Amino acid sequence: MERAHADDLTEVAAGLTHSLDELSVSVTDLTKVFRRGNREVTALDGVNFTARPGEFVTVLGPSGCGKSTLLHILGGFESASTGSVEVFGKSVTGPGRERGMVFQSATLFPWWTIQRNVAWPLEVGGMGRKASRARADDLLELVGLTGFGDAYPGELSGGMQQRAGIARTLSLEPQVLLMDEPFGALDAQTRELMQEELNRIWQASGTTVVFITHDIYEAVFLGDRVLVMSGRPGRIVADISIDLPRPRGHDVKGSPEFSDYHARLWNLLRDEAIASEFLSRD
Repeated sequence: MERAHADDLTEVAAGLTHSLDELSVSVTDLTKVFRRGNREVTALDGVNFTARPGEFVTVLGPSGCGKSTLLHILGGFESASTGSVEVFGKSVTGPGRERGMVFQSATLFPWWTIQRNVAWPLEVGGMGRKASRARADDLLELVGLTGFGDAYPGELSGGMQQRAGIARTLSLEPQVLLMDEPFGALDAQTRELMQEELNRIWQASGTTVVFITHDIYEAVFLGDRVLVMSGRPGRIVADISIDLPRPRGHDVKGSPEFSDYHARLWNLLRDEAIASEFLSRD
């Protein structure tokens, strides 16, 4: 890597360094109950987990188990019914700059260029136009989109749009990056390439990531840890550390160790899916 590029990556990670003894995310006894008239639905019940600075945590669970609800509470877009959520020791009471959210679609402004889309949060935050555009170029380089700053979202593939969306979120230098199945709408080949790109971007930025997915391969490939959720109401039923070397390339998916993790997680998810089916019949 050239020195100039290394300096750019150092700047991206600025402000994200914390004591390793400090927790970046702490979720304690979290519950979420949705009320519709006289009907109550418990989406989450007694969720507990933590994440350390710079850790990549993936969250797996059966369909409808409350994974996205959990992430939206972490982002401050939903409120918890009971329990607490803290980011670096501060209670989450609403959206905040220290948390960046990436959704399934990039949600870029189609009438702006990619560079303008990435620079927009910086301009809103008070950074001058010239400085914000220069910063946007650095971030586009980080996500592998050098030379595409003048393109419009509609001219890019889905994977490239997601890279631009990630760059825009990183422009705010979030301490925690929340990702809600961001590759779910991509074809299989693009999805695998984006997984590798995200691994690279994450290691360069140094931020904490909480990543929702229903794909076991994706959870193992990306995660330092995989949290497995039960069927509704969602709880954390397993917290599995992934002891695979980094950086990870596609070849790791063919290793015996990767297969062992996949089999273990599949059995856990299968048991939860079966249990959820029987409970729904009661």
